[in-house]
Amino acid sequence: MRSVTVLIVSDYAGGQDKSWNDLRVALAAWREQDYEDSVDYVLVESSRDAAHIPPDLFEILPTLRVVTADADTSYELKNLGVAHANTDIVAIVDADCVPTPTWLRLMMRTFAAHPDAAAVSGLTTYPARSMMERVLGLLSRSYLDPGRAATTRFISGNAAGFIRARYLAHPLPEGLGAYASRIQSEAIRHEGGVFYFEPEMQVVHDFEGWPMEKDHRRNTGYSTVVTRLVDASLPYAWLVRRGPVAIPVISLGKTINSLGDCLRCAHHYRVRWFELPVALLFAVVIQFLEVPGMLAAYRGQRVGVTQYR
Repeated sequence: MRSVTVLIVSDYAGGQDKSWNDLRVALAAWREQDYEDSVDYVLVESSRDAAHIPPDLFEILPTLRVVTADADTSYELKNLGVAHANTDIVAIVDADCVPTPTWLRLMMRTFAAHPDAAAVSGLTTYPARSMMERVLGLLSRSYLDPGRAATTRFISGNAAGFIRARYLAHPLPEGLGAYASRIQSEAIRHEGGVFYFEPEMQVVHDFEGWPMEKDHRRNTGYSTVVTRLVDASLPYAWLVRRGPVAIPVISLGKTINSLGDCLRCAHHYRVRWFELPVALLFAVVIQFLEVPGMLAAYRGQRVGVTQYR
């Protein structure tokens, strides 16, 4: 058994009532973790919002510490939190993700079983209160899911554990939006880092409906383009760098990947067999929501009004 740091960062609606309410639910779940060794729970918050942290959070999880930073984006907060940690394994989990009681223990078990692991991710679902939540959870969260416990090409952006030294060597890129982590993961992979997926390591990600999905997709489209304009070594950067004319081809490729994700992982995300055709249809339609973000990136603009830090 080893000590571990859990960094909790709000990346959506930070500093608002929603974020604090999400955090209350998450902290109650962290309090129930069955990991038996030492855990340092750290809330990383911007100095601007730190004065508004509700005091009852510390009643839910009395061991919670707060680290403040003169930063506004989630990537800045995560980078500063990892630099501040004093354990060699660090979990970074968004405040709107609720872990199962075994999440931390399974993460640490996976690191122990795979000494070559640079990062470990698990299954992320939406609450599944409706067919639409199940379908959108599948389409948004299954990109790194091989369908079983195995290696994967990606790291979950909302809940993952890292070898701290690997992370510090390649921190999250700042100033490129909320979904630019591919730059980090590819840099770690190029140095021999291996990523593992453990399906029993589960979190439930809050879902705010279509406004959140549209915001998520616009940011995804933006990051797809802006990261490859900055880093020519990323997969398909050569295509993206051909300009806006490449958007239809990019969208086609992403649609094909989404269709494969649906067929491979539908049952993991509680999508029923008769709901699968809806998921396949949405895998095609939903790509159009990413186009405005792609265009903004090509034009050198910001992603636009967004709830993501």
